[in-house]
Amino acid sequence: MFRYRAELKGRACMGILKSKKKLILIIILAIILIGAAAFTYYVSDYYHADNNALTALNSTDSYTVLNKDDSITFTPTNNESATGIIIYPGAKVQAESYSVIASKLAENGYTTIIVRMPFNLAFFGVNRADDVIENHPEINSWVIGGHSLGGVFASDYAVNHQDKIKGVIYLASYPSTNASNATFKALSIRGSLDRLTLAEDISGNLKKFPENTTFITIQGGNHFNFGDYGIQSGDNNSTITRDQQQNQTINAMLEFLKTI
Repeated sequence: MFRYRAELKGRACMGILKSKKKLILIIILAIILIGAAAFTYYVSDYYHADNNALTALNSTDSYTVLNKDDSITFTPTNNESATGIIIYPGAKVQAESYSVIASKLAENGYTTIIVRMPFNLAFFGVNRADDVIENHPEINSWVIGGHSLGGVFASDYAVNHQDKIKGVIYLASYPSTNASNATFKALSIRGSLDRLTLAEDISGNLKKFPENTTFITIQGGNHFNFGDYGIQSGDNNSTITRDQQQNQTINAMLEFLKTI
């Protein structure tokens, strides 16, 4: 009798244990599903390129556009430079949003490639510049740049590939990993009214910038005016136009590129 009761008790304990394991698995599965749904919702809500950006995607007498699944390439038709430019978009910003700046660089003779990022987040495509460089053997020197979070990961790529990169352009951005001893030159451009990348963010990471860095603050500029994707939540309105901010940005970039 005692043995029979012990067996019953053992079976009951095993049943309880199996039930607990099943409950734990259900909870883990629910967490995974909720997390996946939250991530899907997060990445599906992104900033879209406006009409100005979409218009710049059309080839002109000055440049041709090759629009692919992984990149958008602006190739000059005349006076092509041996220096190429790679652009990493800001977080949750459609790659096409930087086509105006890319087209202006192409008009000045620089092959410029905007990299499309998985989920519009450069975090998932840090090394996508590898394919760009491999596909353009005609380019001798490379400059990589990025807007906001795109600049952070563009800097990371440059630090890890100093044999390939000659310059980095930070647009409302800064290095998260130490680039102070890097061999490449750098250009940092920020709008004075930027509420998303603050002056304190730049000064707080000052020691991480390459030693040879030029810092420029565009008076009256903000965060979202570096691209063409409308108004960005949390940013200040600028006191200069988007065109004015982008023209100043292009001029600074062109002067920087002369030193590469």
